[in-house]
Amino acid sequence: MKRFENKNIVVTGSSRGIGFAILELFAREGAIIAACSNRKSDAVIDRYNEIAERNNVRIYPFFFDMSKEDAVKAGANEIKEVMPAIDVLVNNAGIAHIAPFMMSKMEDLHRVFQVNYFSQLILMQSLLGALKKAKGSSIVNMTSVAGLDGGIGVTAYGSSKAAVALTTRVLAQELAPFRIRVNAVAPGMVETDMAAAMGEKAIENTAGAAALKRLARPEEVAKVVAYLASEDASYITGQIVRVDGGIK
Repeated sequence: MKRFENKNIVVTGSSRGIGFAILELFAREGAIIAACSNRKSDAVIDRYNEIAERNNVRIYPFFFDMSKEDAVKAGANEIKEVMPAIDVLVNNAGIAHIAPFMMSKMEDLHRVFQVNYFSQLILMQSLLGALKKAKGSSIVNMTSVAGLDGGIGVTAYGSSKAAVALTTRVLAQELAPFRIRVNAVAPGMVETDMAAAMGEKAIENTAGAAALKRLARPEEVAKVVAYLASEDASYITGQIVRVDGGIK
C-alpha cells in the first residue's frame, strides 16, 4: 500500500526545484495532486502529464501569482472545486533575496514577505475548511536554516522564513483540536536554480560549512516532507526539522 494512495495533496511552487521533487515523490506514492505554480507554460503541463501517466495518478495544474493576494484566494477557490477535502498542504513556494540591509529596498522586503509568508497564511486560511474535512490532515511548511540561524544578507529572506517557523509552532497548537498537524522543514542550501543564482563562492562556502561537505539534493528534502505529511509522523506536530547536512 502506497502511503498517499488516493490522498488529496496540494503542493505550491511545484514546477521546479524542491517543489518538483516533492510532486514526483507524492505521485510515486499514489497521491492525487493539486500542483500550484506561478507561471503557466506548456512545458510545465507536459511534465505534470508525464508524471501522472507514469504513476497512474491525477495531477491538476493550478497557476496563480503568489505575490498577489486576490490571485491566491482565487487559486484556493479553484483548488477546492476539485478537492473538497484536502489531506496534505505543502507550502513550498518562495523567492530568495540576498542583499545587505543597507542596500535592501523596502519594496523588495515587502515582496519577499508577500510571497514567502503572507501568501501562505492566505492559502492556509482559505483551505482550512477542506483540511478539516479530511479528518486527520497535515500541513508542511518550508522554512530555511536562514530563518533559524540568520546570516549576512538575509534580512528579507531569513526574516520571512523565521515568521514561517514561528507560525508553524503556533498553528500546531491552534489546529490540533481539528486533527491537523503542522510541521516545517528547514533546508540548508539545496541544488536548485536558486542556489546556482547565488554563485560558486556562496555554494562552496555553504558546502564547506556542512559536516557532509555538500549541498542537499531536492529529493532528500522531499523525503522529509513526505515523512512529516504521512501517518508515520502521526504524533509529530509543531516541529521544525533541519535538513542541512550538519551545519556547524
